[in-house]
Amino acid sequence: MAFWSTEKLEPKRQHRWYVQFGSGVLDGLRYALKKVDKPKAEISSIEHKWLNHTFNYPGRLTWKEINMTFASVSDPDATNLLDVLLERAGYRRPQGLGVDDIDAKTTIGKVKMNAVVGNLDIVQVNPDGDVIEVWSLYKPLFTNVEFGSLDYSAEEIVEISCTVKYDWAQLNGQTAATANR
Repeated sequence: MAFWSTEKLEPKRQHRWYVQFGSGVLDGLRYALKKVDKPKAEISSIEHKWLNHTFNYPGRLTWKEINMTFASVSDPDATNLLDVLLERAGYRRPQGLGVDDIDAKTTIGKVKMNAVVGNLDIVQVNPDGDVIEVWSLYKPLFTNVEFGSLDYSAEEIVEISCTVKYDWAQLNGQTAATANR
């Protein structure tokens, strides 16, 4: 029987979601997000050969990077907030830095990045706004930030895209599928 034959069942929709940042730096961008990938996991396989047969066994699970797209809004300024994220994570511009300057020896670090970003929660909601699924991404790293492009022949909103790697993801909360087990 198909899910739409029962009025009690509501499919999860792609347009009902938000991202909750674990730190105050990016909280203002919650409503500027246009698109985000849900976590992706890849399980490697290991071959075991025995006589004329090959058997496959599961190997390591690797969490794959995700992409986030922001609308470049001005209040709060999305470009500025992402630039602040890079700076607080440890990036220092080379201008005016001398060899003996302590800031010249500073670099982006995982601990600093995690302190700025915190964990990311991708939250899906139902039509009433109730939370139905939460994916928590632990120890995220912004590995690519593209501040958009400009074009006199276009009227679209400038988009900022980011690539985020993370150590692991976890589905939090109880869903209807797990409640009946």
